[in-house]
Amino acid sequence: MRNDFSLDPVLTNKDDSDPILEYKNIDTSLLAARRIYLGKIPFYQATSADLVAHSIHRLDKMREKKSKSSGQFGPQLVFPFDPYRYVWVRFRKRMLAMANEAFINLPDGSGMLYMARALRQPLPELISTVAYAMNLIRIAHAKEYTVFLLGSRDEVLEKLYTNFRRSFAGLRIVGRHNGYLKGPAASRVLEAVRKTDPHILFVGMGYHRGMRWIEENRSQLGDLIIVNVGGAFDTLAGTKKKAPMFMAAAGYTWLWRTINKPYRWHRLFLVLYWFFETMYYKFFKKK
Repeated sequence: MRNDFSLDPVLTNKDDSDPILEYKNIDTSLLAARRIYLGKIPFYQATSADLVAHSIHRLDKMREKKSKSSGQFGPQLVFPFDPYRYVWVRFRKRMLAMANEAFINLPDGSGMLYMARALRQPLPELISTVAYAMNLIRIAHAKEYTVFLLGSRDEVLEKLYTNFRRSFAGLRIVGRHNGYLKGPAASRVLEAVRKTDPHILFVGMGYHRGMRWIEENRSQLGDLIIVNVGGAFDTLAGTKKKAPMFMAAAGYTWLWRTINKPYRWHRLFLVLYWFFETMYYKFFKKK
């Protein structure tokens, strides 16, 4: 089986660097003061390294609480946003409430950087969901955190599992299940997540279904980080054609998906709405 991780340095286990030392000295104590709103969604004015370090610190605190069996953080939610996802969440009250309570919202699209500049609250950089997820995997491998993979098809999930175990020998993947949760499977999977009590749960059911699953089940879960990676399992497993590098680097992966799946063309109208809302906030809405 071909190891697709070799194609991109962010998807490899960096043997020449210590991922713990890489983030250990990053101070995230003032991160709360750098929280801004782009329209209706909060973000941090932070780099990818800042947010990974913030996640490590939270995981360490949750592990300490678990070892002492005292206190509870509850699920720490991580959601990626591009213009289309922004509008989709914007008009769904419960999803918007989750986004406002989220641990981290990732600006995973050039449109969010444009919106930040238009509202005079610039973000340092675009933060790829895949890059963020893989950095968490590196940390989980180094610090022996446990991981649960939920979503996609069985064949994709098995290839992803194999790739992870090959690239990160000893990675503690305590559970995996496809994203087709009908009937008894739904309760079985939820119980499996609760029993294994992972530190990190990656939800790869697609963005919409993943948001709904998290909204319906988060109250039954304990201390963990939940990352809605959308359809990234297919990308990480190498079963879906990636966007060209120049489009991915510029944050236009969503446009690549739309071009390759014509039934998604309606999303362009939502992106158009996002543009007009951005202009409204820029010219008419006070900070």
